[in-house]
Amino acid sequence: MIRSTFVRSVLCALLVPTLSCNLLDVNDNEDVSGRGARVFDPYQSSASGAIRLSLQQFNGCAILPNGSAVSKGTLDLPGYPDLCPDMAAADPTSARTAPTGTLRLLVGTRYFLNQLSLSEIVLNKHTSTTDFTDAVRWMKNESRFRNLDWGDLGKVSDTWTFSTGIEGFSQDAWTREVLFDNARWRRVTDDTFTVEILDADGETPRMTPVVYSRADFLGDSAFAGHSRLAWRLETVQAPQFPGDTAVHPLPVLTGQPASPPAFRTMVKMEMVGSANPFKSFEAPFIPGPALLKLTWSQLPDEPFLFPIELVTPEGVAPTCTNAEGQPVVCGFGVDPRFKFSTPSNGKGFYEPGESFRLFLDMRDGDGNQMLPDGVLPSGKDMLADKSNGLLYPTQATYFSLLERDSVPGYIVAGPLQNLKVRSDPQAKAPYWSADAESIGLVDELATLSAFPGVFSSTWTTRYTVDLPKDAEPGTYVALVKSHRYFLGERTAKTNAYFLQVGQAEPTTYPNAVGNCQLCHRGVLSLDNLRHGLGVDHVEACKTCHQRDSDLVSRFQQGIHQLHNASPRFTQNKADCTVCHLTRESAVRPSHNVCATCHPSVHGDEYFSTQFSAKGEPNRFGNCAQTCHAQTTPRGHILPEN
Repeated sequence: MIRSTFVRSVLCALLVPTLSCNLLDVNDNEDVSGRGARVFDPYQSSASGAIRLSLQQFNGCAILPNGSAVSKGTLDLPGYPDLCPDMAAADPTSARTAPTGTLRLLVGTRYFLNQLSLSEIVLNKHTSTTDFTDAVRWMKNESRFRNLDWGDLGKVSDTWTFSTGIEGFSQDAWTREVLFDNARWRRVTDDTFTVEILDADGETPRMTPVVYSRADFLGDSAFAGHSRLAWRLETVQAPQFPGDTAVHPLPVLTGQPASPPAFRTMVKMEMVGSANPFKSFEAPFIPGPALLKLTWSQLPDEPFLFPIELVTPEGVAPTCTNAEGQPVVCGFGVDPRFKFSTPSNGKGFYEPGESFRLFLDMRDGDGNQMLPDGVLPSGKDMLADKSNGLLYPTQATYFSLLERDSVPGYIVAGPLQNLKVRSDPQAKAPYWSADAESIGLVDELATLSAFPGVFSSTWTTRYTVDLPKDAEPGTYVALVKSHRYFLGERTAKTNAYFLQVGQAEPTTYPNAVGNCQLCHRGVLSLDNLRHGLGVDHVEACKTCHQRDSDLVSRFQQGIHQLHNASPRFTQNKADCTVCHLTRESAVRPSHNVCATCHPSVHGDEYFSTQFSAKGEPNRFGNCAQTCHAQTTPRGHILPEN
């Protein structure tokens, strides 16, 4: 491993001369051409130097990632509500209830702040689709963030996104989102966030305060689902013509619940991904109720309060099992593993048309088994904090906080050499997958009490995969992803396992895109971000991000949108060679991809296409198949081969 800063800088300049290699000033990295190898990963077990802490607030109350509002318990906190949003209600912004959640930290454990999410949201308050004055006035004068400097705020985008319905729960629908930004408080780069733990009296310090700066965090982009100042019109039909601002409600369908339009106005400030996990603090070894106070330098007189409970290992139930099968207290981290049934031919590979079994073995970061009963917990148990920290999507996180990340799932796809982006998501892919989309480990409705049979069900950890009779020979990949929140740590991990089909000789990914590790290295390697999937497998991301839904973004759109809007990515946005390793992979103009930089390159000429996912052309489609077959995108630096 190259640890010399000088050598590292020289190599980086030779590999990619126009890229700022010390983009985030991260140490412990490797500079490797191509997709690169996995690099230093400090987060995956209790042996880590520090544990990443997640802090979230919604409408004035601390909340847990499972959607539970945190109670202040016996603490005397005049600034903390007695009643909190009912996160299980259809409209948690108006329904209030006594909170029951507990934010627990383990005494003697070192933590660092890895996620800070502060949200204020109102529903159905601002219903005008043409005049956003009232929505902006609420942000500036009534929200929790009213005392920030809102000067220079302006509208930056007005876009439509599509979401696929859930059978028995929702219909296919469109959402219009108007984003605002550029307020002076958003452009501050030297503000700080001070973390303190205080005694139950809310005054006596229990630790030396730790001060984080905005530069200590990787991202807060709205395009990655983080900070956003927005007005939204949700669950409606698409507009009928350019400039159409009318509300077109969804039809009432037999067997489907009514889905009336919803108007959401939100201010969300969220920073994720610590660039400095060594700026840490120790949870004091004084068990019992305490207060974590976070003070933002832009709101110095309005601290954000998080009631916590400091617990000892003896105060945590031993709900995992060790290698000897004995009950033990679970460790931090999550490590979903797959085992395979043996191929029937005795040659070490599966034949086309063969069925095989996958066995899920869920471990914590210390290698302890998290599923002693051999099944995944029910959604009811997950909400009641009886799942060893495993997270599933909830109504609160999915619809209120607009978080799309907590779906546990698996997918099998291949062969690797065919894992290329396809144009029409409805058309046959160049590769095979066990399903057109990722397969959830639990039902989409698992955490909804309105479906009692699903709500109380446990879920199997054994899965049958039926290979097609015409399966192309080569190496296939099985991806498995899980999310966990345990004693303050929020983490995700996706592991890749390989199997041979039709032949013993391995095959490889197309090697068409990569270079992510040039920026995402060290503590900010892809292993530590989003889904926790290593950079080696970046070409497998499309197997899940290949939907006709925009809310779970298609890979090629989301990656361009995120990086083109990120102030952290200082590379020339027109230089495609940084990420694209082949010319073929770069010459794929489409409405969605090109619009990440050029939102109105064609004006309204292809208006209807923007709301179509089927046939060619469509909003995902490869424009090179029609008009741009002979002319490559101009003004871009493309790979030579």
